[in-house]
Parts: sequence; C-alpha cells; structure tokens
Amino acid sequence: MRRIVTAAAVAFAMSQLALSAPQARADAIADFYKSKPMTLSVGSAAASGFTIYARLMSRHMPRHIPGAPTIVIENLPGASGLRHMDHLVTVAPKDGSTIGLLNPSVAAAPLLTPDLAKHRSDKLAWIGSANSEVSTCMFWPHVNVKDIDDLKKRELVIGGSGAAGSSGIGAEALRSIFGFKWKIISGYQGSADIMLAGARKEIDGACILLMSALRAQYWEQFQRGEFKIMLQMPPGNHPDLPGVINTIDLAQNEEQRLALEFIYGYWAFGRPFAAPAGVPADRLQMLRAALKATLEDPQFLAESQKIGVSVDYMDPAELDRRVRAIENTPASVVAKVRALVPAHQSP
Repeated sequence: MRRIVTAAAVAFAMSQLALSAPQARADAIADFYKSKPMTLSVGSAAASGFTIYARLMSRHMPRHIPGAPTIVIENLPGASGLRHMDHLVTVAPKDGSTIGLLNPSVAAAPLLTPDLAKHRSDKLAWIGSANSEVSTCMFWPHVNVKDIDDLKKRELVIGGSGAAGSSGIGAEALRSIFGFKWKIISGYQGSADIMLAGARKEIDGACILLMSALRAQYWEQFQRGEFKIMLQMPPGNHPDLPGVINTIDLAQNEEQRLALEFIYGYWAFGRPFAAPAGVPADRLQMLRAALKATLEDPQFLAESQKIGVSVDYMDPAELDRRVRAIENTPASVVAKVRALVPAHQSP
C-alpha cells in the first residue's frame, strides 16, 4: 500500500526539526566546553584589580556556560595591555575556549602609540563589559601635598606601569596640560608594585588606581590616611570621592577638555571582555549571554558587594559603540594629545 504524506504531516515533521535544532546546538556547545578547561586571560599582573574581577568571574560564570567548564586565569601583563591584546589576536585559539579581560586603554593605543599597538578592535569580538571606572591620582603622606597649588608647585616623583596606558601617557599628559613638575618613572609591573614603592617612599605619587581596585583592595588603607586621592579623571565624578577635583574642571580651554576626554574616556567601559575575532557565531552568542547572566546572578552580585567590586553591565553593542567613538576621535585632537607626550618605549 502506498503511504500518502499529507501537508499536515510534512509541517509537523518540519516543526519537530526546527525545535530539535536549537537543542542540538546547545548539546554541541555543552560537549565542547565540558571537554576542556576554559581560559580567561588578563592583561595585567596577578595582584591587579582586573585579576580580582577575573577570579570572581571564574567562580560564577561556569554555571551559565553549557558544560560548566573550569575557568583558568592566565595573566599576561606588559605594555599596559598591549602584550595581552597581541596574544588574543595572534596566539589565542579562535574556538571560544579563550576569552580576555582587556585593559580598555587598548582602544586608544593604536592612535596614541601606533609604533607599539599592533592591532585595532576589529580583531576582537566584544562580549560585554562588567562596569564603568573612574581613574585617580594618589599621593603618599611623606610628600605632604595639600591641594592643587601644591601639585603645581612641587617637584614630585610619579610611578607608572607603562607608556601605552593611562598610568604612562595619562600621567605624562596631566604633567604637560597642567604644568605639573612631575618626574615620571615607568616600568612597574602593576598597581601592587607601585603601591609598595609608594609605601617605601621610592615615589611620591601615582595615577594608577581605579575606583574598583581602590574599593576592593585598598579602601581601609585609604580611610586610614596611608595615601591621599587628589585627582579623579573623566568620564565622571565618583560618589565615594566627594570634594576630589576632577581634572576636567581644571581644563582652561576646549582643547584641554577634549584631550582629557580622549585620554580617559575609555574608562567608561572599564572591564571589557572579548574573544578573538573568528569564534563560531553560536559560541560567541552563548558567551555573551553567559556574561550577562553572570553579572545579573544574585550569588555573583552578593560576592561582588562583599569584596567591594562594582558591577554595571554593558552589552557588546554599546561597548562597541564606545570603542568606535574613541577610535574615531578627530585626528587634530589625537595629534595634540600625542604632542603632549614625549616619545618613549614601553617596558
């Protein structure tokens, strides 16, 4: 007997295939991630604020990834995040098994230090950002700096962690814009080394602490007066720093204001996560969903609050828009900023 296949039967079969396809993709993703550990690489030292975020993510993000892989932290400090950027683009596997937590200054580096920055953001696939940041300048009590007039008049030794990021170019630019008499010593591996140097009176100040690192690592020392925050930078004023001058308010003209916004504007997307470009679309979509779910997870939020880590999720589309805005800064502004900063090599 010949079987007659009705239109209804065909439609039912097709609907079942459509329903099974997402499940099959989910199963394939789970099989991939449960078969190997996942790497979260960080472009700073093990004692950095970025690593605090990475470790926090490694404890909670596996619950939101099919296959629940173990996440291994890999620290790749150097050149204010450029070494890490190069690793993600040229070395890291492009299969979704490695993602990175980047120093956001890599968005500006191709414009400011094109001889050092090999790659632009189009070599990355953005996953999202965990928060926005405010950058600060701090000084130790042994120099007895009281106010902005002291900063302008005193000859101070400032520690930095590299030429290509905010602690190198930022400090140089502040010195040039406002006439600070600063001798800047770059080459420290990260904030922990700089904090130790300040405590030992090897340096007088530094422009390296972000508010999340201050809150998570050094808040008690700050409250005890072991160092003093004298300046905060754009994009905004932090509620925990009442009365601390924002450098944007010291700008005397539009040129200075635009320069400051360009140098520090990338902290608006302070903890950006990315994968190398070329990760399969379904895995990238999953990683983006997993990051968002983690940053909204009550267990994650409870621990982040306990250790003083701020959380402010930014989706990949908004992150990309902000990065593009930095990259599309008018050439005239970039040229003026670059003119403020003496040419020098990264450690």
